[in-house]
Amino acid sequence: MLKKLCNIFILLMFLLAFTSSAKDCLAINDVNDLDNIGIDEHLGDMIPLDLEFYDAQNQKVVLNDFFQEKKPVVLNLVYFSCPRVCNYATDGVVDVVNKMSSLNLGSDFKILTVSFNPEDDFKQSSSKIAKYYKLLDDRHFPKGNWHFLTSDSQAITKLTESVGFKFKKEGEEFAHPSSLIIISPDGIISRYLYGIQHEPRDLRMALLEATDGEIGTSRIINKALLFCYQFDPLGKKYALQALNVMKAGGVVTLLSLGIFLTYFWRREKKISRKDGGLNDTK
Repeated sequence: MLKKLCNIFILLMFLLAFTSSAKDCLAINDVNDLDNIGIDEHLGDMIPLDLEFYDAQNQKVVLNDFFQEKKPVVLNLVYFSCPRVCNYATDGVVDVVNKMSSLNLGSDFKILTVSFNPEDDFKQSSSKIAKYYKLLDDRHFPKGNWHFLTSDSQAITKLTESVGFKFKKEGEEFAHPSSLIIISPDGIISRYLYGIQHEPRDLRMALLEATDGEIGTSRIINKALLFCYQFDPLGKKYALQALNVMKAGGVVTLLSLGIFLTYFWRREKKISRKDGGLNDTK
């Protein structure tokens, strides 16, 4: 009995020590903070394209500059001095982009990784580019289509509020959500993909959805995918819709049957013309 009590005491002391040390490393110290941290989805809203930011060369850019080619944009909100989650989230971007074989960075979409910490600057942006460009597959050319941006608190606030991204500073760190925000070629918020790791299918479908299937190599396949897959608001993923698949299968079957019958009808008609219709009189 005494041994059991000692073990419980040791466990409690360990948890107490862990909690005390975690206070300095975790951004959330109060459960009430959760009300002010997260994402309020603003689907269908336009982001302010006139906002000014700075690129990795410390050159002033406007968000609208990244939408001139009418391609969808993946918005990744992090802060560059983050010691943990932001690094994992940006690693996740590289991973899913490299695994998504059907769409290519540059030719089909762009990525904006924007720091929401106004103290971050172009030197940190350059460091991120040096790291992540090396991790991209060579097929994603030109690699300059992934941009790392910084700005002042005013521009950051306007951007984060426009997409419903809520964060809070705690000491030297920030408590914040992790999500990829898919923006249409016209600057309209199209979809949110939550987490730090993403399935290639989900990102592909979100990009196709943002452009109504007008990217990639096959518009017909894109339209079929958009018909068969729909976003599940509960699971936060794209799921195969059985009813739509059955409808699509029925249409394919009818078309195949029509082609089959048309072929034999024409074949019989051609034979009938060659023998002068003799077969019809037998």
